[in-house]
Amino acid sequence: MDFVHIAISARLAHGDLVAADTALEAGPTDDGVRLILAKQLLVSCANVTDLELICRALYKDHPAISEIITPHRRNFEFAKYIRNIAVGHVNPSLSQKTLEWRPELNAVLTIPGAPAEAFLGYAVLESAINTFVDGERHRIFDSDTDLAYPPDLTRFLNFLGSTVHVGIAYCAAVAAAALQQASLPDFNENWLELSAKAGATDFAFITRKG
Repeated sequence: MDFVHIAISARLAHGDLVAADTALEAGPTDDGVRLILAKQLLVSCANVTDLELICRALYKDHPAISEIITPHRRNFEFAKYIRNIAVGHVNPSLSQKTLEWRPELNAVLTIPGAPAEAFLGYAVLESAINTFVDGERHRIFDSDTDLAYPPDLTRFLNFLGSTVHVGIAYCAAVAAAALQQASLPDFNENWLELSAKAGATDFAFITRKG
């Protein structure tokens, strides 16, 4: 295992989750800002799912790490699903389903400006939420989600908040375990050698597979 990569990935996800969660809890009044923060939290939770795929070998010596995430694994799979079809990029089938679910978008799409775009963003997000199904059964919630309906919005935000807090705890535990194995050089003792190496860094294009 690449313990340095695991530690970096865990610390990045932890930082993103804490920052976006704190900002959303502060209660921004702008609909667009709230949407951006919710989407960022979904992306960061999805990144936790990716992190788990590369660090499960840590569970052998640190079984408590697995116990943090195992009961909530479906929640993180849901976040990854949303990231892949609605946030990282918008799936064409989701666009069509959103227009079917929210026919008022036929008018909203022709209206310029931030309020219309925020409405569109929430419509796409709720359509993505509603497609996370097994047949006709919702895999997370017990009914369709309408984010313009306050109880549904509260239900979604409560789900998101609880999932985020699990992710924060999980990332902290993974980072701590990985750093125990990472064998990082002591910067204060090796700064001269490390600085010389940094000065000789030759950047090259990195492919998707690294």
